[in-house]
Amino acid sequence: MFGLSFGKNVFVGVDIGTSAIKLVEMRNDSGKPVLSNYAWVSFDGYFQRDENNSQLYETILPEYIKKMIKESGMKGRKACVSIPAFGGLITLIEFPPMAKEDMEQAVRFEAHKYVPTSLDEVVLSWDIINQVDPGNKELPDGKTQVLLVAASRNKVIRYEKMITDSGLKLDSIEIEGFSIVRSLIGNDPGNFIIADIGSRVCNILLVEKGIIRANRNIDAGGEDITKIIAKSMSVTEERAEKLKISGKDFFAADSYIKFPALELISNEIIRITNAYSKDGQKLKIDSVILSGGTAKLAGLCQYLTQVLKIKTIVGNPFGRVSFDKKLEPAIRDMGTKFSVSVGLAIKEMEQIKNK
Repeated sequence: MFGLSFGKNVFVGVDIGTSAIKLVEMRNDSGKPVLSNYAWVSFDGYFQRDENNSQLYETILPEYIKKMIKESGMKGRKACVSIPAFGGLITLIEFPPMAKEDMEQAVRFEAHKYVPTSLDEVVLSWDIINQVDPGNKELPDGKTQVLLVAASRNKVIRYEKMITDSGLKLDSIEIEGFSIVRSLIGNDPGNFIIADIGSRVCNILLVEKGIIRANRNIDAGGEDITKIIAKSMSVTEERAEKLKISGKDFFAADSYIKFPALELISNEIIRITNAYSKDGQKLKIDSVILSGGTAKLAGLCQYLTQVLKIKTIVGNPFGRVSFDKKLEPAIRDMGTKFSVSVGLAIKEMEQIKNK
Protein backbone atom coordinates (compact mmCIF):
# COMPACT_ATOMS: atom_id res chain seq x y z
CA MET A 1 0.00 0.00 0.00
CA PHE A 2 1.02 3.66 -0.44
CA GLY A 3 3.96 2.53 -2.67
CA LEU A 4 6.83 4.20 -4.48
CA SER A 5 9.71 2.33 -6.12
CA PHE A 6 13.52 2.24 -6.14
CA GLY A 7 15.95 -0.54 -7.18
CA LYS A 8 18.85 -2.33 -5.45
CA ASN A 9 19.06 -5.64 -3.65
CA VAL A 10 19.29 -4.60 0.02
CA PHE A 11 16.26 -3.44 2.00
CA VAL A 12 15.67 -1.76 5.37
CA GLY A 13 12.56 -2.15 7.50
CA VAL A 14 11.98 0.76 9.90
CA ASP A 15 9.71 0.25 12.91
CA ILE A 16 9.22 3.25 15.20
CA GLY A 17 7.41 2.03 18.30
CA THR A 18 6.23 3.90 21.36
CA SER A 19 9.49 3.29 23.22
CA ALA A 20 12.07 2.09 20.69
CA ILE A 21 13.24 2.11 17.08
CA LYS A 22 14.00 -1.20 15.38
CA LEU A 23 15.81 -1.45 12.04
CA VAL A 24 16.30 -4.63 10.03
CA GLU A 25 18.44 -4.83 6.90
CA MET A 26 17.96 -7.75 4.53
CA ARG A 27 19.41 -8.79 1.21
CA ASN A 28 17.80 -10.79 -1.54
CA ASP A 29 19.69 -14.04 -2.06
CA SER A 30 18.13 -15.83 -5.07
CA GLY A 31 14.67 -14.75 -3.93
CA LYS A 32 15.24 -15.69 -0.28
CA PRO A 33 15.45 -13.12 2.55
CA VAL A 34 18.80 -13.07 4.35
CA LEU A 35 19.43 -10.94 7.44
CA SER A 36 22.45 -8.76 6.81
CA ASN A 37 22.17 -6.32 9.75
CA TYR A 38 19.90 -5.03 12.48
CA ALA A 39 19.81 -2.26 15.07
CA TRP A 40 17.67 -1.47 18.07
CA VAL A 41 17.62 1.51 20.41
CA SER A 42 15.29 2.38 23.27
CA PHE A 43 14.37 6.01 23.71
CA ASP A 44 12.04 5.41 26.65
CA GLY A 45 13.04 7.72 29.48
CA TYR A 46 14.80 10.17 27.15
CA PHE A 47 11.64 11.81 25.86
CA GLN A 48 7.91 11.19 25.81
CA ARG A 49 6.52 9.83 22.54
CA ASP A 50 4.02 12.46 21.41
CA GLU A 51 2.28 12.22 18.03
CA ASN A 52 1.79 16.00 18.06
CA ASN A 53 5.45 16.81 18.73
CA SER A 54 6.72 18.09 15.37
CA GLN A 55 10.30 18.32 16.63
CA LEU A 56 10.21 14.58 17.38
CA TYR A 57 9.61 13.69 13.72
CA GLU A 58 11.53 16.53 12.11
CA THR A 59 14.71 16.35 14.18
CA ILE A 60 14.94 13.75 16.95
CA LEU A 61 13.84 10.55 15.19
CA PRO A 62 15.77 11.23 11.95
CA GLU A 63 18.93 11.83 13.99
CA TYR A 64 18.38 8.59 15.92
CA ILE A 65 17.94 6.64 12.69
CA LYS A 66 21.01 8.26 11.09
CA LYS A 67 23.12 7.31 14.11
CA MET A 68 21.79 3.74 14.13
CA ILE A 69 22.60 3.30 10.44
CA LYS A 70 26.09 4.71 10.86
CA GLU A 71 27.03 2.77 13.99
CA SER A 72 25.61 -0.53 12.72
CA GLY A 73 27.24 -0.12 9.31
CA MET A 74 24.06 -0.64 7.32
CA LYS A 75 24.54 -0.31 3.56
CA GLY A 76 20.91 -0.44 2.43
CA ARG A 77 19.15 2.82 1.62
CA LYS A 78 15.85 1.57 0.26
CA ALA A 79 13.38 1.57 3.14
CA CYS A 80 9.84 0.66 4.10
CA VAL A 81 8.38 2.21 7.26
CA SER A 82 5.30 1.32 9.30
CA ILE A 83 2.57 3.51 10.70
CA PRO A 84 1.36 2.44 14.17
CA ALA A 85 -1.85 0.44 14.18
CA PHE A 86 -3.64 3.17 16.14
CA GLY A 87 -2.74 5.63 13.36
CA GLY A 88 -4.73 3.86 10.65
CA LEU A 89 -7.81 1.83 9.82
CA ILE A 90 -8.12 -1.72 8.48
CA THR A 91 -11.61 -3.06 7.77
CA LEU A 92 -13.43 -5.49 5.49
CA ILE A 93 -16.38 -4.32 3.39
CA GLU A 94 -18.77 -6.48 1.35
CA PHE A 95 -20.21 -5.36 -1.98
CA PRO A 96 -22.80 -6.83 -4.32
CA PRO A 97 -21.66 -7.85 -7.81
CA MET A 98 -20.59 -4.82 -9.86
CA ALA A 99 -18.33 -3.84 -12.73
CA LYS A 100 -14.69 -3.33 -11.83
CA GLU A 101 -14.77 0.29 -13.00
CA ASP A 102 -17.57 1.02 -10.52
CA MET A 103 -15.72 -0.47 -7.55
CA GLU A 104 -13.52 2.55 -6.81
CA GLN A 105 -16.49 4.88 -6.46
CA ALA A 106 -18.33 2.32 -4.33
CA VAL A 107 -15.33 1.90 -2.01
CA ARG A 108 -14.99 5.66 -1.52
CA PHE A 109 -18.71 5.94 -0.80
CA GLU A 110 -18.58 3.16 1.82
CA ALA A 111 -15.37 4.56 3.31
CA HIS A 112 -17.35 7.54 4.63
CA LYS A 113 -19.02 5.15 7.11
CA TYR A 114 -15.69 4.06 8.61
CA VAL A 115 -13.41 7.09 8.32
CA PRO A 116 -14.29 9.73 10.96
CA THR A 117 -12.82 12.63 8.94
CA SER A 118 -13.06 13.97 5.40
CA LEU A 119 -11.65 11.55 2.83
CA ASP A 120 -9.48 14.43 1.61
CA GLU A 121 -7.57 14.10 4.89
CA VAL A 122 -6.70 10.43 4.47
CA VAL A 123 -4.81 8.17 2.07
CA LEU A 124 -7.01 5.25 0.99
CA SER A 125 -5.84 1.88 -0.27
CA TRP A 126 -7.99 -1.14 -1.03
CA ASP A 127 -7.70 -4.67 -2.37
CA ILE A 128 -10.31 -7.18 -3.48
CA ILE A 129 -9.95 -10.20 -1.20
CA ASN A 130 -12.61 -12.49 -2.66
CA GLN A 131 -13.86 -12.03 -6.21
CA VAL A 132 -17.51 -12.31 -7.14
CA ASP A 133 -18.31 -16.00 -7.33
CA PRO A 134 -21.90 -17.24 -6.93
CA GLY A 135 -20.51 -20.66 -6.03
CA ASN A 136 -18.38 -19.33 -3.20
CA LYS A 137 -20.11 -20.57 -0.05
CA GLU A 138 -18.02 -18.22 2.09
CA LEU A 139 -19.62 -15.19 0.42
CA PRO A 140 -23.44 -15.15 0.49
CA ASP A 141 -25.08 -14.16 -2.82
CA GLY A 142 -21.71 -13.97 -4.55
CA LYS A 143 -20.65 -10.80 -2.77
CA THR A 144 -17.17 -9.35 -3.13
CA GLN A 145 -15.04 -8.61 -0.07
CA VAL A 146 -12.73 -5.60 -0.12
CA LEU A 147 -10.01 -4.87 2.43
CA LEU A 148 -10.04 -1.11 3.06
CA VAL A 149 -6.99 0.60 4.52
CA ALA A 150 -6.89 4.26 5.51
CA ALA A 151 -4.24 6.44 7.12
CA SER A 152 -4.03 10.13 7.93
CA ARG A 153 -2.58 12.02 4.96
CA ASN A 154 -0.64 14.29 7.31
CA LYS A 155 0.82 11.27 9.10
CA VAL A 156 1.89 9.68 5.82
CA ILE A 157 3.58 12.93 4.73
CA ARG A 158 5.27 13.22 8.14
CA TYR A 159 6.67 9.68 7.94
CA GLU A 160 7.82 10.21 4.36
CA LYS A 161 9.78 13.32 5.38
CA MET A 162 11.19 11.65 8.50
CA ILE A 163 12.62 8.75 6.45
CA THR A 164 14.12 10.98 3.75
CA ASP A 165 15.60 13.24 6.45
CA SER A 166 17.23 10.09 7.86
CA GLY A 167 19.18 9.63 4.63
CA LEU A 168 17.06 6.71 3.41
CA LYS A 169 15.03 6.37 0.21
CA LEU A 170 11.41 5.68 1.07
CA ASP A 171 9.89 2.92 -1.04
CA SER A 172 6.60 2.37 0.78
CA ILE A 173 4.59 2.88 3.95
CA GLU A 174 2.15 0.44 5.50
CA ILE A 175 0.16 0.01 8.68
CA GLU A 176 2.15 -2.24 11.01
CA GLY A 177 -0.51 -4.96 11.21
CA PHE A 178 0.34 -6.12 7.69
CA SER A 179 4.04 -6.29 8.56
CA ILE A 180 3.36 -8.39 11.65
CA VAL A 181 1.21 -10.87 9.71
CA ARG A 182 3.84 -11.14 6.97
CA SER A 183 6.66 -12.01 9.39
CA LEU A 184 4.75 -14.27 11.80
CA ILE A 185 2.29 -16.07 9.51
CA GLY A 186 3.35 -15.52 5.92
CA ASN A 187 1.41 -17.93 3.70
CA ASP A 188 0.65 -20.43 6.45
CA PRO A 189 -2.92 -21.78 6.18
CA GLY A 190 -5.27 -21.56 9.12
CA ASN A 191 -6.84 -19.03 11.46
CA PHE A 192 -4.81 -17.14 14.02
CA ILE A 193 -4.97 -14.42 16.63
CA ILE A 194 -1.85 -12.27 16.90
CA ALA A 195 -1.36 -10.29 20.10
CA ASP A 196 1.48 -7.82 19.57
CA ILE A 197 2.12 -6.53 23.08
CA GLY A 198 4.07 -3.30 22.83
CA SER A 199 5.30 -1.04 25.57
CA ARG A 200 2.03 0.86 25.89
CA VAL A 201 -0.40 -0.58 23.33
CA CYS A 202 -1.47 -4.10 22.38
CA ASN A 203 -2.43 -4.66 18.75
CA ILE A 204 -4.75 -7.67 18.35
CA LEU A 205 -5.28 -9.14 14.89
CA LEU A 206 -7.64 -11.87 13.75
CA VAL A 207 -6.10 -13.46 10.65
CA GLU A 208 -8.01 -15.93 8.50
CA LYS A 209 -6.08 -17.61 5.68
CA GLY A 210 -3.56 -14.80 5.65
CA ILE A 211 -6.17 -12.01 5.58
CA ILE A 212 -6.72 -9.57 8.46
CA ARG A 213 -10.37 -9.94 9.39
CA ALA A 214 -10.36 -7.85 12.57
CA ASN A 215 -7.94 -5.39 14.14
CA ARG A 216 -8.21 -3.95 17.65
CA ASN A 217 -5.89 -1.75 19.68
CA ILE A 218 -6.13 -1.47 23.45
CA ASP A 219 -4.20 0.66 25.90
CA ALA A 220 -2.42 -2.17 27.68
CA GLY A 221 1.19 -3.22 27.38
CA GLY A 222 4.51 -4.07 28.92
CA GLU A 223 4.74 -0.86 30.92
CA ASP A 224 1.53 -1.75 32.79
CA ILE A 225 2.95 -5.16 33.70
CA THR A 226 6.19 -3.61 34.94
CA LYS A 227 4.29 -1.13 37.10
CA ILE A 228 2.17 -3.88 38.67
CA ILE A 229 5.29 -5.91 39.51
CA ALA A 230 6.93 -2.83 41.03
CA LYS A 231 3.88 -1.99 43.12
CA SER A 232 3.20 -5.57 44.24
CA MET A 233 6.82 -6.26 45.21
CA SER A 234 7.61 -2.76 46.54
CA VAL A 235 10.56 -2.30 44.17
CA THR A 236 11.51 0.36 41.66
CA GLU A 237 10.24 0.09 38.09
CA GLU A 238 13.83 -0.42 36.94
CA ARG A 239 14.13 -3.41 39.26
CA ALA A 240 10.68 -4.67 38.20
CA GLU A 241 11.70 -4.54 34.54
CA LYS A 242 14.76 -6.67 35.28
CA LEU A 243 12.60 -9.16 37.18
CA LYS A 244 10.15 -9.27 34.27
CA ILE A 245 12.83 -10.43 31.85
CA SER A 246 14.71 -12.60 34.34
CA GLY A 247 12.66 -15.72 33.67
CA LYS A 248 10.72 -15.49 36.93
CA ASP A 249 7.25 -17.01 36.51
CA PHE A 250 4.70 -14.56 37.92
CA PHE A 251 1.88 -16.93 36.95
CA ALA A 252 3.04 -19.80 39.16
CA ALA A 253 0.58 -21.23 41.68
CA ASP A 254 2.31 -19.47 44.56
CA SER A 255 2.25 -16.06 42.85
CA TYR A 256 -0.14 -13.51 44.29
CA ILE A 257 0.25 -10.89 41.53
CA LYS A 258 -2.67 -10.15 39.20
CA PHE A 259 -2.20 -8.31 35.92
CA PRO A 260 -5.23 -6.20 34.86
CA ALA A 261 -3.51 -5.40 31.52
CA LEU A 262 -3.40 -9.10 30.62
CA GLU A 263 -7.04 -9.49 31.63
CA LEU A 264 -7.92 -6.65 29.24
CA ILE A 265 -5.96 -8.33 26.45
CA SER A 266 -7.45 -11.78 27.02
CA ASN A 267 -10.99 -10.38 27.30
CA GLU A 268 -10.57 -8.51 24.01
CA ILE A 269 -9.32 -11.68 22.29
CA ILE A 270 -12.36 -13.54 23.58
CA ARG A 271 -14.67 -10.76 22.31
CA ILE A 272 -13.09 -10.84 18.86
CA THR A 273 -13.31 -14.62 18.50
CA ASN A 274 -16.90 -14.67 19.76
CA ALA A 275 -17.94 -11.89 17.36
CA TYR A 276 -16.48 -13.50 14.27
CA SER A 277 -18.48 -16.47 13.04
CA LYS A 278 -19.64 -18.10 9.83
CA ASP A 279 -23.02 -19.68 9.31
CA GLY A 280 -23.59 -19.31 13.04
CA GLN A 281 -20.45 -21.30 13.83
CA LYS A 282 -17.66 -19.75 15.86
CA LEU A 283 -14.43 -19.54 13.87
CA LYS A 284 -11.90 -22.15 15.00
CA ILE A 285 -8.62 -20.49 15.96
CA ASP A 286 -5.55 -22.65 15.40
CA SER A 287 -3.39 -20.66 17.81
CA VAL A 288 -2.75 -17.34 19.48
CA ILE A 289 0.65 -15.94 18.50
CA LEU A 290 2.41 -13.54 20.86
CA SER A 291 4.69 -10.78 19.63
CA GLY A 292 6.47 -7.78 21.14
CA GLY A 293 8.90 -7.51 24.01
CA THR A 294 6.45 -8.90 26.57
CA ALA A 295 5.78 -12.06 24.52
CA LYS A 296 8.58 -13.94 26.28
CA LEU A 297 7.35 -13.21 29.81
CA ALA A 298 7.79 -16.53 31.63
CA GLY A 299 4.50 -18.38 32.05
CA LEU A 300 2.50 -16.03 29.80
CA CYS A 301 1.82 -18.62 27.09
CA GLN A 302 0.56 -21.13 29.63
CA TYR A 303 -1.58 -18.47 31.32
CA LEU A 304 -3.27 -17.39 28.08
CA THR A 305 -3.70 -20.98 26.89
CA GLN A 306 -5.60 -21.71 30.10
CA VAL A 307 -7.71 -18.52 30.01
CA LEU A 308 -8.52 -18.55 26.29
CA LYS A 309 -8.69 -22.32 25.85
CA ILE A 310 -6.60 -21.79 22.70
CA LYS A 311 -3.00 -22.92 22.21
CA THR A 312 -0.76 -19.87 22.70
CA ILE A 313 2.78 -19.65 21.36
CA VAL A 314 5.57 -17.08 21.02
CA GLY A 315 5.93 -15.93 17.42
CA ASN A 316 9.23 -16.08 15.57
CA PRO A 317 9.56 -13.26 12.99
CA PHE A 318 12.93 -14.64 11.87
CA GLY A 319 11.50 -18.09 11.12
CA ARG A 320 11.35 -17.33 7.38
CA VAL A 321 14.70 -15.55 7.27
CA SER A 322 18.24 -16.93 6.88
CA PHE A 323 20.92 -15.53 9.17
CA ASP A 324 24.39 -16.21 10.51
CA LYS A 325 24.12 -18.88 13.21
CA LYS A 326 26.36 -16.76 15.42
CA LEU A 327 23.38 -14.42 15.81
CA GLU A 328 21.08 -17.15 17.08
CA PRO A 329 21.46 -16.34 20.82
CA ALA A 330 20.75 -12.64 20.21
CA ILE A 331 17.79 -13.35 17.95
CA ARG A 332 16.41 -15.88 20.40
CA ASP A 333 16.71 -13.27 23.16
CA MET A 334 15.08 -10.27 21.44
CA GLY A 335 13.60 -11.59 18.20
CA THR A 336 9.97 -10.98 19.19
CA LYS A 337 10.62 -7.21 19.19
CA PHE A 338 11.38 -7.25 15.46
CA SER A 339 8.10 -8.59 14.04
CA VAL A 340 7.22 -5.30 12.34
CA SER A 341 10.66 -4.40 10.97
CA VAL A 342 11.24 -7.94 9.62
CA GLY A 343 7.84 -7.88 7.93
CA LEU A 344 8.65 -4.52 6.34
CA ALA A 345 11.97 -5.73 4.92
CA ILE A 346 10.35 -8.90 3.57
CA LYS A 347 7.70 -6.77 1.84
CA GLU A 348 10.37 -4.91 -0.08
CA MET A 349 11.82 -8.19 -1.33
CA GLU A 350 8.42 -9.53 -2.34
CA GLN A 351 7.68 -6.40 -4.35
CA ILE A 352 10.87 -6.83 -6.37
CA LYS A 353 10.20 -10.57 -6.89
CA ASN A 354 6.66 -9.93 -8.12
CA LYS A 355 7.67 -7.30 -10.69
